[in-house]
Formats: sequence, structure tokens, C-alpha cells
Amino acid sequence: MLLQRIQSFSRRQDHDAEISAWEDAGKAPGAAASLFQYGRRIEINGSWTIYHVFTGIPAEIDGWTMVGLNRSHAKRALDILNTRHV
Repeated sequence: MLLQRIQSFSRRQDHDAEISAWEDAGKAPGAAASLFQYGRRIEINGSWTIYHVFTGIPAEIDGWTMVGLNRSHAKRALDILNTRHV
């Protein structure tokens, strides 16, 4: 029983690490990602940009250009934009 719980915890940690890497990559390409119109990239200065994946142009929400964001704001904006356009 203890061994099963440890293995389950380890698999969950591996899964969480994979999801984190996927999010850090701006929701990397894959079957589900083809539905997304926006991606996220980290800039050389450590800030994040949300961009349209087909044009590369930074996204806008209500006149606010999605550049210079911290990681948390970038994730939230990306989720909003991709949910709005699915």
C-alpha cells in the first residue's frame, strides 16, 4: 500500500513537471494546441509576451498590449485569450 502511494505521488510529480514545462513553452504545439490562436514566450529580459501564433504580433486586450508581463499575468492573459477564441 505504501509503495503504491509513493508511486502514485511520483507519477503526479512527473505529470505536474510536464504540465509546467508545457506552460513555460507557451503551450507547445500538439493536437489540442492547434485550437489555440495565442502563445506565450519569455523575452531576454525575463518578461513574458503573449502573441498571435500565426502572425507573431503581440496580442491586445482592451487596448493593452501583452508585452512586459510577469509569468502569472502572462498565464492568466493567455488562458483568457485562448478561451475567448476557441
